Amino acid sequence: MSDANTENKKGNETMKDLVKIPDPNFAEISKRFVFLLKLVIGFFLISIILILSASYYMQRQIHAVSDSISSNADMTRAINSAIESNTKQLRSELEQLRIQQLENGDSLARLYQKFPKDNLEWALAETEYLLIIANQRLLLEKDVATAIAAMTAADNRLKDLGDPALIPVREQLAADINALRAVNIVDNTGLAIYLADLIERSDSLPLKAMKPDAAAGNGKTDQTQVQESQDKSWRDIPAIIWNELKGMVVVKRSGETRQALLLPDQEYFLYQNMRLELENARLAVLRRDTDNLQASVSLLLAWIQEYFDPSNAAVSNIVTTLEKMQTLKLDPKIPDINSSLETLRAFMREQNSG
Repeated sequence: MSDANTENKKGNETMKDLVKIPDPNFAEISKRFVFLLKLVIGFFLISIILILSASYYMQRQIHAVSDSISSNADMTRAINSAIESNTKQLRSELEQLRIQQLENGDSLARLYQKFPKDNLEWALAETEYLLIIANQRLLLEKDVATAIAAMTAADNRLKDLGDPALIPVREQLAADINALRAVNIVDNTGLAIYLADLIERSDSLPLKAMKPDAAAGNGKTDQTQVQESQDKSWRDIPAIIWNELKGMVVVKRSGETRQALLLPDQEYFLYQNMRLELENARLAVLRRDTDNLQASVSLLLAWIQEYFDPSNAAVSNIVTTLEKMQTLKLDPKIPDINSSLETLRAFMREQNSG
């Protein structure tokens, strides 16, 4: 019996060794490990969500910029199409008017050949027709050159008559011709062609190198100003406050409201803005709009002087030409030449009444 009890005790001790009671600290460590693992996974998922959100936002911005560029390109094409259509229409109308004038001139010449050259009545009718042409060219097309040519021809026709009674008419003709010659004639067509060529060459204009030391220099100046302001006595406080208030106010003129929409390193957008502003200047020339032309030229000069290389020959030539364009008047005041026609008609009425 004692041997059996001894064996049972040994067996129970062996079972206790094999079956170990779990340590309560181990369960706590496991819970912490699981919590940390969940926390890391949560941070990872949040990071992925933030990255995806930022990527989506950047794509939206890129699409918005692309849409804006496409819209500007469409607007430019529409402007070019409208300009070309208006130019073709004007050329067609001018050609029809020229043909009509030639036909009228041929008809007048054929009628004039049926009568003697010293026939006063036909000579006066021819002179009246030439003055009517001059008035029409000024009123409809503001064509000063053609008006001067027509009035000169009318004066020559009266001179060929050799009638002293026509001297007052010729005096009025001479006064009106001199008034027309004093008008500053602008070649709008040539100016529009130059701007169109400049639009094509604008992408090749070189930019000037930026100076990185400018910011540092400004920082030193600011520090020096701060140190000097700190050294001033309390008696200078009103002057300091007044200078600070003046620095907070910025005055802009009405013609300086438009500014460049991009930084110098954004070359593509700078060149696109240049092309659009040149298109505006060209359209202003075709419309004889002096105010819009001067506004566009002032903005172009500001951009060129700020961003482009002034030592380049092409850039300096463009600056010189644009500065000359600032003084142009596309729609100069045209003098009234109707006095010559009225004086001639008064003479004709006297001849008919006599």
